[in-house]
Amino acid sequence: MIALTYGRDRDWVRNVMAAGGCDVEMRGAAMHLEDPRIVTDVSASLVPVPIRPILRAARVTEFMQLKGARRPAP
Repeated sequence: MIALTYGRDRDWVRNVMAAGGCDVEMRGAAMHLEDPRIVTDVSASLVPVPIRPILRAARVTEFMQLKGARRPAP
């Protein structure tokens, strides 16, 4: 789940949606994510509890949801 803090109308969001996925590095591990979807979640219930108040205060309601792929990132 990626918070779209600047909304869905950003080039990187469009690129991920058009490509059908992306490669990310998190905590030193590379992974491929796919099947991106933009979801609206006003309560921020899809993110960890400690982050919810921050996103609510910033009025973030849109998120990109992706699935982990079976293959590792190149």
